[in-house]
Amino acid sequence: MLGGLTGWHFIILVVLFFIPWLLSVIQIGRTKAPATPVVVWLLVVTLLPLVGPILWFAVGRTSLRREAARTRTE
Repeated sequence: MLGGLTGWHFIILVVLFFIPWLLSVIQIGRTKAPATPVVVWLLVVTLLPLVGPILWFAVGRTSLRREAARTRTE
Protein backbone atom coordinates (compact mmCIF):
# COMPACT_ATOMS: atom_id res chain seq x y z
CA MET A 1 0.00 0.00 0.00
CA LEU A 2 2.70 2.50 0.97
CA GLY A 3 5.36 0.81 -1.13
CA GLY A 4 5.34 3.53 -3.79
CA LEU A 5 5.66 6.34 -1.27
CA THR A 6 9.27 7.26 -0.99
CA GLY A 7 11.18 10.41 -0.23
CA TRP A 8 9.25 13.62 -0.64
CA HIS A 9 5.88 11.87 -1.11
CA PHE A 10 6.08 10.56 2.44
CA ILE A 11 7.22 13.94 3.78
CA ILE A 12 4.25 15.67 2.13
CA LEU A 13 1.82 13.19 3.68
CA VAL A 14 3.37 13.61 7.12
CA VAL A 15 3.21 17.41 6.84
CA LEU A 16 -0.43 17.29 5.69
CA PHE A 17 -1.35 15.36 8.84
CA PHE A 18 1.04 17.10 11.26
CA ILE A 19 0.37 20.79 10.55
CA PRO A 20 -3.42 20.71 11.16
CA TRP A 21 -2.83 18.60 14.27
CA LEU A 22 -0.21 21.00 15.59
CA LEU A 23 -2.38 24.07 14.93
CA SER A 24 -5.31 22.39 16.66
CA VAL A 25 -3.28 21.46 19.73
CA ILE A 26 -1.87 24.98 20.03
CA GLN A 27 -5.31 26.57 19.76
CA ILE A 28 -6.84 24.13 22.22
CA GLY A 29 -4.05 24.77 24.71
CA ARG A 30 -4.51 28.55 24.48
CA THR A 31 -8.22 28.49 25.35
CA LYS A 32 -9.41 29.68 28.73
CA ALA A 33 -12.00 26.89 29.04
CA PRO A 34 -12.15 24.48 31.99
CA ALA A 35 -9.78 21.53 31.95
CA THR A 36 -12.27 18.75 31.14
CA PRO A 37 -13.41 19.97 27.70
CA VAL A 38 -9.84 20.93 26.82
CA VAL A 39 -8.56 17.44 27.64
CA VAL A 40 -11.42 15.84 25.71
CA TRP A 41 -10.65 17.92 22.63
CA LEU A 42 -6.94 17.12 22.90
CA LEU A 43 -7.80 13.41 23.02
CA VAL A 44 -10.16 13.71 20.03
CA VAL A 45 -7.58 15.57 17.94
CA THR A 46 -4.78 13.17 18.90
CA LEU A 47 -6.65 9.87 18.63
CA LEU A 48 -8.38 10.80 15.35
CA PRO A 49 -5.49 12.40 13.43
CA LEU A 50 -7.38 13.17 10.22
CA VAL A 51 -10.91 13.76 11.47
CA GLY A 52 -9.99 15.32 14.83
CA PRO A 53 -8.50 18.60 13.53
CA ILE A 54 -11.38 18.95 11.06
CA LEU A 55 -13.88 18.55 13.90
CA TRP A 56 -11.94 21.02 16.03
CA PHE A 57 -11.91 23.72 13.34
CA ALA A 58 -15.57 23.09 12.46
CA VAL A 59 -17.13 22.65 15.92
CA GLY A 60 -14.62 22.79 18.75
CA ARG A 61 -13.45 26.37 18.63
CA THR A 62 -16.92 27.81 19.15
CA SER A 63 -17.89 25.23 21.77
CA LEU A 64 -14.82 25.94 23.90
CA ARG A 65 -15.32 29.70 23.52
CA ARG A 66 -18.87 29.33 24.80
CA GLU A 67 -17.66 27.12 27.65
CA ALA A 68 -14.97 29.65 28.62
CA ALA A 69 -17.46 32.53 28.53
CA ARG A 70 -19.91 30.57 30.65
CA THR A 71 -17.33 29.82 33.33
CA ARG A 72 -16.25 33.46 33.45
CA THR A 73 -19.80 34.63 34.13
CA GLU A 74 -20.40 32.11 36.93
